[in-house]
Amino acid sequence: MSLKKAALLLAFVTLPLPTAAQDWKGMGRISGKVMDPEGKPIADVVIKFDLPGRGGTSLRTDKKGQWALGGIAAGVWYLDLEASGYLPRRISVTLPGEAARILPVEVRLEKPAGPPPELVEALNKGDAAFQAERYAEARAEYEKALAHEKLRSADASVQSQLHRQIAFCLSREKNYLKELEHLQAILDLEPQNIAVKMLLASEAIEGDLIDKAVQVLATVDDSAVESPDIFYNIGVSFRNKDQADAAIVYLTKAVALDPKYVDGYFQRALTYFGQQKLAEAKADFRKVVELAPDGPQAQTSRQALEQLK
Repeated sequence: MSLKKAALLLAFVTLPLPTAAQDWKGMGRISGKVMDPEGKPIADVVIKFDLPGRGGTSLRTDKKGQWALGGIAAGVWYLDLEASGYLPRRISVTLPGEAARILPVEVRLEKPAGPPPELVEALNKGDAAFQAERYAEARAEYEKALAHEKLRSADASVQSQLHRQIAFCLSREKNYLKELEHLQAILDLEPQNIAVKMLLASEAIEGDLIDKAVQVLATVDDSAVESPDIFYNIGVSFRNKDQADAAIVYLTKAVALDPKYVDGYFQRALTYFGQQKLAEAKADFRKVVELAPDGPQAQTSRQALEQLK
């Protein structure tokens, strides 16, 4: 073979074959629908079609989750499906002949386990800022997480926890009115949560929203309260706002629930003392010494009893 013929043959062999890229073309047709785990259509799913060794194409589902691809050759087609918020999936569809008509292919895409990365990132940033006492920054991250579309279908406990974290931030920012909105949001999700009701009342007292506190406390069934701490916290909150009568009511509920609740007796003794109800104060100071003679309040109680002789 001459060098000239060899060069021509080499050039022919290395030229691209324009028909290869379109070798998947034909007269056949396949169609289908893409749905979520509950059977709802997923729009805008990217589907990549490949007929091995012969090429392929791609398209997106319509708003009803449907798709159709015509003008294709027969064979085993591989379909790769991708959609935001769902796990990718590969399936195969066999078109036995170009004149064949097969049933629409229905595919369900699964959602990934656990929250999406951007939600996790917001939560992590919020927790880090909260630990560093950057409460406004932490609140902004928690609010971002709460607004995430993933939270719409999340367990109510996840939403409650975010509302609780935002409330904690607002409490430290002393924005009590806004804090109460988030505590109320928790109650909307958990109407029987007595601890949250009491926290809401306590924070309302702290923010000088006494009427709101009284309104919430009126909805609490005292018999359902299991810990004296809950009554005690309300009592101390009232006492700190010079609401002595209300403080005594709740401190009395605390010691009635637990007759050995030393802190309740001590705070009630101080409250009685401030009201100059000396007989009642002495009785409570004696109870503190009786129940916890070596406790931190015992020395103060003994000194008070010496003064009240």
